[in-house]
Parts: sequence; C-alpha cells; structure tokens
Amino acid sequence: METPIVNLTKKDLETVYEPSEDSFLLIDALELDLENLKSKKPGLCLEIGSGSGVVITALAKALGHFFASFFMAIDINPNACKITKRIGRDNFVDINVVQMDLVNLLNKTNIFDIVIFNPPYVVTESLEVLDERLISKTWAGGHDGREVMDRLFAHIPNMLSPNGIFYLVTIKENNPTSIINMFNHWNMKGEIISERKVRGEHLHILRFTRIN
Repeated sequence: METPIVNLTKKDLETVYEPSEDSFLLIDALELDLENLKSKKPGLCLEIGSGSGVVITALAKALGHFFASFFMAIDINPNACKITKRIGRDNFVDINVVQMDLVNLLNKTNIFDIVIFNPPYVVTESLEVLDERLISKTWAGGHDGREVMDRLFAHIPNMLSPNGIFYLVTIKENNPTSIINMFNHWNMKGEIISERKVRGEHLHILRFTRIN
C-alpha cells in the first residue's frame, strides 16, 4: 500500500493528530491483509476517528484500483474532518466525511464491510477524556485507556456485514486479550495480527471477524 502524502501545518497540528507509529503500523497491517480484503470485494469502508485521514486514504488508494468502493470517515473533531477530506483530495481519492461522536448517528444494520478504529488509547485520568481541547481527544483514553473504545465495541457486531472485518489499534495497557474475549461473547473471533514496540508503547493491531 502506498503511504499517502500528508502535509499538515503547525496550525493543523494544534488540533489534529499527526500520523505516527500507530498510524503506520495500522497501514502496514492492512497491507499485509490486502489480498484478503480484495477477496471480499468491499463495498462500504469506514474509519472511525480518522484524524488526518492518512489510514482511510491509504486504504482507498489501495482498493480503489479494483472496486468502486465507498469510503467514509467520521471524527468528533471538525478540523480533523476538514483535513481528512483535504488529504483524500490531495491523494486523488474521494473520502466522504461526517462529523459525529463515534457512531451515534450511523445506520448500524450490518452494512460495513471494513471498519477501522485507531482510538484514543493512552491511560489517563477519566477527567482528561472530557477535556474540551480537540487535541486531547486524539489520545486521552481514561481508565485503562479504554473509556472511549469501550463505548464503541457493542455497536461493531451490528455494523459489520456478514463477512465484515473490524481493525483496532491498542496498546498493552488496554489489555487486548480481554477485548478479544469480549468480542468472543458477541460471536466474533479476534486475533492480534501485528505488533510493534516503540517509544515505551507496545502497539497491537487486532482483527475481528464473525464466527461462522
């Protein structure tokens, strides 16, 4: 997969997450899974919390050569929404962007073939999750770094199409094993498909599919 061109100004970086090791590890994991994704011929792909838009843009560039897929990104941050749209346009792909808090306003009736989430996963005080500063919302995860992502998880089984795939970024402190066990109760199989240790963080990419 080709890494998109991302030009962010100092002003952009005051409120929007700069692509970092977690972003690039996620892109690498999607690249390793690309043939599997192609075999499913995805029609509707979603990134939750797109930030700069680098990940959904990379996916759109990779799959757009093969399918007339619809690529959608959502973010609570209006600046991130604008930049995601811009980065897609700069890389000649069409990303449909909607501002919302997680998936509160989405149709959740098993329509998404690919869902991607690089959540705010850093362990913080719960009050930091409520911080109104937009840049804080990119990393503050609260207790166990799980307070934001835990709000989403129960929606995923209802959002995914029958052959859909959910990709999630976590760190060791988020206890990825317990997340996998949680999804197992919803008849979904989870596994760690990639990991990397960088700057004191042990990053994991989790992949979830339905148990047939």
